[in-house]
This record gives sequence, structure tokens and C-alpha cells, in this order.
Amino acid sequence: TDEIMHQDIVPLYAADIEDQLKKQFAYLSGGRGGDGCPVITFPDYPAFSEIPEKEFQNVLTYLTSIP
Repeated sequence: TDEIMHQDIVPLYAADIEDQLKKQFAYLSGGRGGDGCPVITFPDYPAFSEIPEKEFQNVLTYLTSIP
């Protein structure tokens, strides 16, 4: 089973993960895909492999929850 998909999703606010968002390893570019879904951009980030899994999940959860 995919444990990420089976976790209870708790709303996150930018203020809660401000330090994680400042790293800018992922962000919303403002674009939308062909199906209307927002595009999340992962720029070159030298320490990407050192980002803790929970931090990565927090940022993606936040970015995907923005209407």
C-alpha cells in the first residue's frame, strides 16, 4: 500500500511551513496543464536528496491544496 495516500491529510498553512517553502525546491509556476491542474515546478536544487521526506510531503501537500 502507498502510505502517503492513506495518511489523514491535515490542512497546512504557509506560516506553518514557512522555512520549508523558503528553500524553494518546489513551487507553483502559475501555469496549468491541459486538464486544468496546476503545474508544480521542481527547479535545480543541489541539496534535493537531503530534503527530509516529511518536509517534502508538507510542501507538496500545501502546494496541492491551494485552489
